[in-house]
Amino acid sequence: MSFIRYFISIVAGALAASALGGVFACVVALISPEFVSTLFGHGTQGSLVRYAAGVGMIWGLFLGTAAMGFCLLLVTLVQVARIIRKKSDAQNPS
Repeated sequence: MSFIRYFISIVAGALAASALGGVFACVVALISPEFVSTLFGHGTQGSLVRYAAGVGMIWGLFLGTAAMGFCLLLVTLVQVARIIRKKSDAQNPS
């Protein structure tokens, strides 16, 4: 069941990073609309803040998923090392 718990934590972390990325991009778009329009290549139609929120949410989702996947990799490596250590201790009792 730990796999499901880790998977749910990855999904929750990615969604939280997506929301945080959207909010951050909205704030940046409100403070400096010129920066956002040149950085993201926004055209003239539509709201710049909404566009920035969409792009920020997408990048937040990508970065959040990558960060949580890396954390899952580390946890998996620790578990594998623990199993290898137990096998080694069982075969070579000092």
